[in-house]
Amino acid sequence: MIQSEEFLLELGQLAEQSVQCLAPSFKALPPSTYLDGAYRLRRFSHFSIQQGQLTRLPAKAFVQSSDINTFQGSVERVYPEIEDDVVETAAFKGMLCSFKEKAGVRDEQSIEVHQMRIIANNDALTEAAPEGVHQDGFQSLAVVVIERSNIKGGEIQVHTAKDSAPFISHTFDKGEFVVLNDQRFWHSATGLEATCDEDAYMDVFVLTA
Repeated sequence: MIQSEEFLLELGQLAEQSVQCLAPSFKALPPSTYLDGAYRLRRFSHFSIQQGQLTRLPAKAFVQSSDINTFQGSVERVYPEIEDDVVETAAFKGMLCSFKEKAGVRDEQSIEVHQMRIIANNDALTEAAPEGVHQDGFQSLAVVVIERSNIKGGEIQVHTAKDSAPFISHTFDKGEFVVLNDQRFWHSATGLEATCDEDAYMDVFVLTA
C-alpha cells in the first residue's frame, strides 16, 4: 500500500459507464446562499471505507480556516447531502475506492466529497477557483471532472509552490481526474466563459482526506 506521506500525484480516467451514471445527478444540485452561490451549486457529504464497505458519516458543516481559504475561510458552510441514489451506485463507490487506493488513505480517515456545478456566463469570466493558487489543508485531494458543457477555460492546474507556474494545465473532461498530495502541491483552475447562450457549466467532484 502506498503511504500518504510518500504519495505525490496521479492522473486517471473513470470508466465511461461511471461517467454516464454520475452525470445526470448534477442537474439536481441546489442553489447556495454563500459567497460563491451565484455561480456554484453544491452538495457535500463525508464517508468512511473499511474492508470495501462504504459508509455515510453523520452530516457536518464544512469549514476551512481563513489562512487556507482567503475567499470564505472561517465560515461554517452547511450544504445538502449528496443524494442516496448517487451514493448507492457502483460508480460512486468505485470513484471513492479508487481515490482511497491511489492516495493511500487509511481506514480510519474519512473522505469528504463535494459535488459541484460551476456555472459560466458570457458577460464575465467565472472564477472556478476564487482562492487562486491554493491548498485545501488535507493530506490528499482529487478533482474529478465529469462533464463540460458550452464553456471554454476551466483548466485544472497543479503547481509546485503558490507562486510557481503550473507544471500541469489540462482541460479535464468526461471523468478525467487528478489525485495529488495536498501537502506537497498547490492547485488552481482558470476562469470559465460561456461559448453560447445555452446552459454553460463544468461538473466536478472534489474529494479530500
